[in-house]
Amino acid sequence: MGDLNDDPDNSSVKKILAAKSKREAVKLKGLYNPMANMAKKGIGSLAYRDSWNLFDQIIISKAFLDKDYSSYKYYKSGVYNKNYLSNPRGRYKGYPYRSFANGAYTGGYSDHFPVYLYLIKEK
Repeated sequence: MGDLNDDPDNSSVKKILAAKSKREAVKLKGLYNPMANMAKKGIGSLAYRDSWNLFDQIIISKAFLDKDYSSYKYYKSGVYNKNYLSNPRGRYKGYPYRSFANGAYTGGYSDHFPVYLYLIKEK
């Protein structure tokens, strides 16, 4: 997981890691990228030149996709883009609210929205 500096459809993620966008396509020792479907819908964790990218990704192994919930399994994931994390005004309104811009502290948080993943387990 982390800032991969690539989107889910870039070759580093899709071909080199071979991370699949469909759970059913993940084979033994394979990887699943739940962020891929979000990116296809235009959801992003950072904006650049009025375009959204989803560089921040959490990629999981097949073991988290099984239906046996006696141990932790993947439930859902997302981009945490609440209003207080967005730039409230100006040219970059709606972009992630940066901590620093033009060499000065802005009062923001980051130039990326955080991403999250829920793992659930039966009690």
